[in-house]
Amino acid sequence: MRTKRHFFLFSLFGLLVLSYCKDESIGPADPEIPPGTAVLPTNIQARNGDAQRGWDYLRTGDFIGGGIPLAVYNSFPGNTNDENLLQREGANAKLPPGFNAFTTPSGVQVASGLTCFGCHSGKVNGQFIPGLGNSLLDFTQNNAALFNILEFGIRNRYGEQSPEWQAFEPFVRGSKVTLPYIIMPFKGINPAFALEQASVAHRRPADLSWNGGQTIFPVPQASIGSDVPPLWLAKKKYALYYNGMGRGDFSKLLMQVAVVAVEDTVNARRINNNFKDVMAWLQQLQAPKYPGTIDQALAAKGRTIYNKNCQACHGTYGAEESYPNLLVRLDKVGTDSAYANYFMENIQFSNWYTQSWYGQSAPRSEAKPSRGYVAPPLDGVWATAPYLHNGSVPTLEDLLDSTQRPKFWRRSFEDRDYDLQKMGWKYSVEANATDKQTYDTTLKGYGNAGHTYGDQLSVEERKALLEYLKQL
Repeated sequence: MRTKRHFFLFSLFGLLVLSYCKDESIGPADPEIPPGTAVLPTNIQARNGDAQRGWDYLRTGDFIGGGIPLAVYNSFPGNTNDENLLQREGANAKLPPGFNAFTTPSGVQVASGLTCFGCHSGKVNGQFIPGLGNSLLDFTQNNAALFNILEFGIRNRYGEQSPEWQAFEPFVRGSKVTLPYIIMPFKGINPAFALEQASVAHRRPADLSWNGGQTIFPVPQASIGSDVPPLWLAKKKYALYYNGMGRGDFSKLLMQVAVVAVEDTVNARRINNNFKDVMAWLQQLQAPKYPGTIDQALAAKGRTIYNKNCQACHGTYGAEESYPNLLVRLDKVGTDSAYANYFMENIQFSNWYTQSWYGQSAPRSEAKPSRGYVAPPLDGVWATAPYLHNGSVPTLEDLLDSTQRPKFWRRSFEDRDYDLQKMGWKYSVEANATDKQTYDTTLKGYGNAGHTYGDQLSVEERKALLEYLKQL
């Protein structure tokens, strides 16, 4: 299997509060919705864009800002390939999905990543799916030495007054400040918010300019990674991210990857204008169809079970679709609370974001964390393993029966090791955390408890429900 080292070149209630204390971020009880939930504020994305332009911009755009001179990037063994999964032309045809080639204003052709498709595209049993959360990435290594080699080599090859260095310097500068914070305990977990938090801490909120290497706020070391959600769910949502803290204009929320090397708000406004087209592409992006055979009679029984037990939180599907956009209190869903609590207890990022250009200029967005998790839509759920916000459950079958969830589970990280019947990754149960390919649910933030609603069903009912979920 080809090394994924190149991906690093860039890319309510708390559980301990008393029962009478309300979390105002979740809101008061509503008799029309399930207990322990609140409806997120209506948030319709109304900007007009061009879907084809959005698709093209994601595949070839310059939204990362800077990058590695293409000649240098291509000189590294294993950095290029012939799959052309995104059906691109020119220099981009040889790059993996997580990198874009483009020409900077100074005329230098660079390769830059991680792009959106670095984390939001992947394979299941050989099928490449744009928009799928990539759970095969490896963020367990500190690649500071590799960046130091790149920095030394490019400075000495081209000189600090060269266009090549000017194209590279913002990229390497922004990348290096994130490296200590994006190291995950095992493979498959994504440090997106750790990256963004470390990046913005070095930028002035008003104009996004680099703060001379000094941090605006202290960056906590104890960031917790998460699974990567599929992009096709965004069009149904009123808020982004697992804790629902991404409010307002989605184009600004989605373009945050640019904070690694963005120059200033002039550059950011241009990127945002292109991201309205990205949002148009997301509006028409459909979930992949289940590729196996479905027992229609069994699925019909499963639909009845789903409507009785699941639809109140996850919505309805078929001819008359609906999605309730519910935020579920931590003590109600019971899943690992550390991720949600982290953003409530470390408010530096959300305060910076809301007070910055992102929150203070039109179209506005804001970061508003809460002690709860969004009950997501289930479109294409068969392909989105592992499950829960932290990716702690390897298959849907395990999600619906908490008694069989493994404490330590190891997978090959080969995309063809996918079980279409259990709908998830094939794995072996381990006695302990043997290596970086083993998920350890005993670590803080990575527990696999909660969401035990399937436990009340019989074995036959769970089998029927699983068959129905294949259709979504």
